[in-house]
Amino acid sequence: MSEFIKGDTASILAWIFGAIGGFAAIWFFSEKILIAIKWFMKQLKNWIAQFRKTSPNPFYEQGRITKPARFFKQEALLHTIFDELGKGTNLSLIGKEKSGKSSLLYYVCHTGEKKLPHKKFIYLDMQKVHDEGDFFEALCDEIGIPNRRGSKLHKALRGKKYVLCLDNIERMKNKLFSGDERTELRGLAECLDDPLTLLIASRFPLNELFPDSPLEYSPLYGICLSKEMPPFSEAEVRTFIETRLRPTGIQFTVAEFEKVWQDSLGHPATVQRVAKRLFEQRC
Repeated sequence: MSEFIKGDTASILAWIFGAIGGFAAIWFFSEKILIAIKWFMKQLKNWIAQFRKTSPNPFYEQGRITKPARFFKQEALLHTIFDELGKGTNLSLIGKEKSGKSSLLYYVCHTGEKKLPHKKFIYLDMQKVHDEGDFFEALCDEIGIPNRRGSKLHKALRGKKYVLCLDNIERMKNKLFSGDERTELRGLAECLDDPLTLLIASRFPLNELFPDSPLEYSPLYGICLSKEMPPFSEAEVRTFIETRLRPTGIQFTVAEFEKVWQDSLGHPATVQRVAKRLFEQRC
């Protein structure tokens, strides 16, 4: 009987010590596992922080976009513009403030010769032009001829074909411009054989911007086909955001896309501003 008790006690003690050893092993390895998990989480946080450093907010542009690769193309509008310019049609592009007119003009000017190789493209920002004389000096400088105007300028341009992209033409309302400069521009761009084709950007139609006389059209209005600068469509807003986000690895939710659309209704600058704020909230 005593031997049985001794044997049973030995078994119980062995089981107890085995259990203690098992718990000790579990505790030991669990500590190691927790340490490993903490190390992994730390590395993950460092990786995310590093990733954010190398992935700045992609919605950073303010004002005119000067890099063609960053310009978001509204293909239908561009097709129309290049088609009309190719036919020699003068265009007046009308759009709200910060609707993308300047970016579009800059893009057309810097990619136009690939579309229309028989024409040279010139971009003039009227905000950088002081007065009427400075305008013709800037124009001649871009063309690469001595400063001149009137019949001498027309003669110097004979046989040449230029597309003149005039941005912020509202500047010509300044008292330092007599209005004669617009009459001379008309003489250089009125007919198909003339050397200039005009692409003009403004916030208002040219006849409202320059109401020269109630008895006649404003010189430039009479020769320009008006085109409205359309906002982005809902599909274009989504494509724009997805294109900008792609290098970052971040994706907006359906709700975030909807917020950008509802807050902006396709106005380019507002799309950029709302998307920029949402991206910052993600980071």
